[in-house]
Amino acid sequence: TIAPKSRQLVIEYLQTQNPEKRARITNRTGWHGAGDELVFVLPDGSIGQSDDEWLFSESKPDSSLFRQRGTLKQWREHVAALCVGNSRLTFAVSVAFAAPLLHLIEMESGGFHLRGTTSSGKTSALTVAGSVCGSPEYLQRWRSTDNGLESTALSHCDALLTLDELKMIDARIAGESAYMLANGAAKVRANVSGGARSTAKWRLLFLSAGELSLAQHVAEAGKKTPAGAELRMADIPADAGQGLGCFENLHNFNNGHEFAKALNAAVNKHYGAAFPAFIEQVLKHRETLRESLFDARQKFEKATLTNAASGQAQRVAARFALAGAAGELATDWGITGWQPGEAMQAAMTCFKAWLQAFGGEGNKEERAMIEQVRHFLEL
Repeated sequence: TIAPKSRQLVIEYLQTQNPEKRARITNRTGWHGAGDELVFVLPDGSIGQSDDEWLFSESKPDSSLFRQRGTLKQWREHVAALCVGNSRLTFAVSVAFAAPLLHLIEMESGGFHLRGTTSSGKTSALTVAGSVCGSPEYLQRWRSTDNGLESTALSHCDALLTLDELKMIDARIAGESAYMLANGAAKVRANVSGGARSTAKWRLLFLSAGELSLAQHVAEAGKKTPAGAELRMADIPADAGQGLGCFENLHNFNNGHEFAKALNAAVNKHYGAAFPAFIEQVLKHRETLRESLFDARQKFEKATLTNAASGQAQRVAARFALAGAAGELATDWGITGWQPGEAMQAAMTCFKAWLQAFGGEGNKEERAMIEQVRHFLEL
């Protein structure tokens, strides 16, 4: 509290001081610095050793999504344990661990979209994945303008972004928004003097859910989705084929509804501890990570694709492989409590489901041309 007459003295003090210590400010979460100075900045602090002090600054200081409740052991026993035997849940959690690895292997951003009927467990999968990083409020909605999505992407840089209800975004901008998130850069805007403002940039993996695929949603506005947008947001059928929606193993619960309720109850009590634990291990092992992730990608492609696979299929396979490898790393480091191989198997299952829905490992444009000719002949 400052006495009215002392206000001028405070201003004078601030203007005459010249502190030697400096801190860096950023409005973007994720990796900052380089080499031995690499740190991971979160709203409540940073992980890693650096001579520079990093501070996160955002216009909404009380809205940190990366909150914690409960211990890592509790999250492992009550949340991660329920993912076992469920390919979509295991894969969704693995994607959360994969996001901070993009920077280390210089891989582009991208997304996955769980498509299925209502009440099939899609939102539960997104909430469980979000529990790696923060509270149930971590779940975002597609209902936004493209400008709004830019600031959301910045606050989830190098982390998982979960977006529910694809139908909530205007069909006319849905394709461009998916492109923007995956390309990792905001629109170029002019500043007051007419020059270009510095463009916001990010790296992230996003996990989306909806009743329609991106192509179906965009088609409602009478537009076509380019194959590039469909590759950037890989469409995975949410139905795991067991008649239980997203689920395959109900862990002794009577039905999918009961199991989803149990998942949501567990996620409300235990969240946010796994992500910092994973980042600390990444910093410890960062010298060897690039090589082991490259090996995992090669093994994944060998197991899921033939030599005739197009560049499009290989590009998406690399993203699925990263998610599977990240889940395996989290298992090796004692974070998930899963059996070795479980995360990679879930990634392969989801990739095969994507490949089937995509129409095979050839180029989408070639199939579209043949489809168009066939359609013309039928007419």
